[in-house]
Formats: sequence, C-alpha cells, structure tokens
Amino acid sequence: MKFLRHFLPVLLATAFLGTAQGATMVLSAPTREISPGGTVSVDVVIFNSDPETVTYALPITIDGHLSRDRETWNVALHGRKGEVIVPGGGFVRVPMVLALPADISGRVVLEISQPAPARAVIDVGSRATMGSSIVESGDTSGDASDSSSSLLAAQRMKRYYADHFSAHEPMYFVIGGGAPAAKFQISFKYRLLNDVGPPARWMPALRGLHIGYTQRSLWDISSESSPFYDTSYMPELLFESLAADKGKHSGFTWLGWQAGLQHESNGQSGADSRSLNTFYFRPMFVLGDPDGWRLILRPKFFVYLGESDKNANLQEYRGYSEIRAIFGKHNRLSVSMTGRVGEDFDKGSLQIDVTYPSEFLSGSFATYVMAQYWTGYGESLLRYDQRSSTIRFGFSLAR
Repeated sequence: MKFLRHFLPVLLATAFLGTAQGATMVLSAPTREISPGGTVSVDVVIFNSDPETVTYALPITIDGHLSRDRETWNVALHGRKGEVIVPGGGFVRVPMVLALPADISGRVVLEISQPAPARAVIDVGSRATMGSSIVESGDTSGDASDSSSSLLAAQRMKRYYADHFSAHEPMYFVIGGGAPAAKFQISFKYRLLNDVGPPARWMPALRGLHIGYTQRSLWDISSESSPFYDTSYMPELLFESLAADKGKHSGFTWLGWQAGLQHESNGQSGADSRSLNTFYFRPMFVLGDPDGWRLILRPKFFVYLGESDKNANLQEYRGYSEIRAIFGKHNRLSVSMTGRVGEDFDKGSLQIDVTYPSEFLSGSFATYVMAQYWTGYGESLLRYDQRSSTIRFGFSLAR
C-alpha cells in the first residue's frame, strides 16, 4: 500500500494525456497527503516527441477543478507566464501552485481542460489526522517521513536538470570492418540560466546561453587489448535562438540559429597532439512540412582562432564551412548527409547516416537502427590529412 500511495498519483497522471500545439501535457502532483487549505506545487510536464525543438506558450493561470464523488471545487493553477522551450525528444517541467479549499479531504482528482486536457490525483488529509506538524508541498522539513522527503528531493533534482539538459549533436555507436572498427559519439548541451532568475527576466535572450560538450571516438575494438585509436574532445560555449512554433507552416520554416566558441583536441601530447579553436555560426531551417516529409538544412560556417603547429594546414582538408541536410519524417526513415569541402575545393569529406526507429522488443528500446558511410579526409583529428572510406552499422540515441 505504501508503494501505491507514492506512485499511484504519478501513474494516473500519465494515463490521461492531452495535446496542444504539437506537445503532450501531463500533470504531476505530490505523492503524499497534503493539508486542506494549504498550497500544493503541481508540475505541468510538457513532452515533445518531435525531433525539433518547439516553443510552447503557457498561460500564467490555468483554470481547473477538483472532484471527489459528486462534489466539485473550482480551482486555479498559478505560475509564471512566458514561452517554454521544449527540446526535441525531451520534456520540460513547469512548477505551478494550487490553493486547496479548506473543506476538502480524501483522494481528489485535479483536472484541467485548457490548454490541454490533463489529470492528476491528490491525497488530502483531514486536519485532525495530520495535526499541527503538517509539511506543505515543496518543503521537506518537519515530521515528513524519510521516504517522502527523499522522493520530493529526487523530484526536485530531476525537474531542475531535465529543464536544462538536451541533446546537441547526434549520439550513436556503430561498428564495421577494418581498423578502427568502432566509432561512437556522445553530445549534450546545458542551459546555464533559470527562467525565473533576474538575468533571464531582465534579458530573456540570455535563456539561450548554453555550455555544450561533444566527444567522438574511433575505437580499434577488434585489435588486441582494444585500444582507442583517436578521440576528439569538443567543449563549447554557445548561444541558441529558436523560433517560436506558430502552428502554421508553408514550404519554408525558420527554426533559428546557433553561434558558439568551440575547442577541439585529441588529448594527446608530443607529435600526436592535435588541437584547434573555432567560432561558428549555424542557421537552421526546414523545407517542406515539419510534421511530414521534410528537408532540414543546417549549414555551419566557422573561422579558426589561433593556429597549432601540429595541424597548421587543417583548413586545406576541413575548409571553412559544412552543411548538414536531413531528409525524413518524424518516427520514420531519416537520411542525413554532412559534407565539407577543403580550402582549395580539392579535398573534403562526406558522411551519410541512415536511421530508422527501432522496434526491438516491441519498441521497448528508445533507439534507432543506424548505418553510416564515411569517405574523405579527417575522420580522426590525428590523421586529418589521410583519406579513408568505411561503412559501419549500429544504433543511434539521438539523430
């Protein structure tokens, strides 16, 4: 029963989903009894199943009602007004506050119909049984049980970090023939400022400030002792400005832009050391129907800052720009091509990634099956001036 008391409200909340402007909304209520007449912190959780980031306008007040048996109480959820940026394939929790009526008790259902239908279950204890040491939602001090305090702390931590972390570049693991046989990439970005803090309130554009990290490794997994052949470490400071999704699309849709300072090195010393610093600008837009078959274009223009004597002629092979074109449909096939042309247009590279949503174990794994073809110069920073071609197969976590 203790398990049900903690988790039934969350399970019931996720069972009643609503959609608005392409997003899915869920209410997440506290998982312990709340005092009547007190305030309750309720999270409005907005999910985005599309691969592109969307901007969702959430009102400052959401009207709803509490019900138990045949009794009904009209209530309102109060929060902050503004645009909520929901990363592709991710979710955002928006905290709101609800004042409970003084004459309510027992298990009640909180329900809203706008901006999207959603429900949550709240357990309200009587004043007599809860006594004077009641701990209101959002406060873990007092006589709350250790399990309730731990659960609330975990929810706060999850909400805080989930609002800030999102995917950046594609993440995948692929393996093929030859050496190095395996290749993988991890990438994420972290939004530095909270929406409710003074800097973001005074200058809303600062909400786009992120730190990012990408790591791409070539792994000689088939050799004895399976050494790593080369790894590129790419920390960066970037600014992202995303266009609001107005729900109406023509043949051209502007998504926004990114700009950043990026360092890249392979972590080696001596003759094998490679490093560079760049400043880049990347616009992003869609041709076609963003919700159907579409072509996403993400050109990237960059300049080199400083020069390393170990890779002084890198621009001959990488040039000063790249373009990534992604053709596909949400939850369907996607073909991505990333091309670079060297400084004199006689060198360069092409990477083709083909991904499809995995149905392994009836869709239990949130992955994509993937095939990758690489040809050209610079797959590894260590041997950026050597040409290579290879085909690898594996899976992708973010495409």
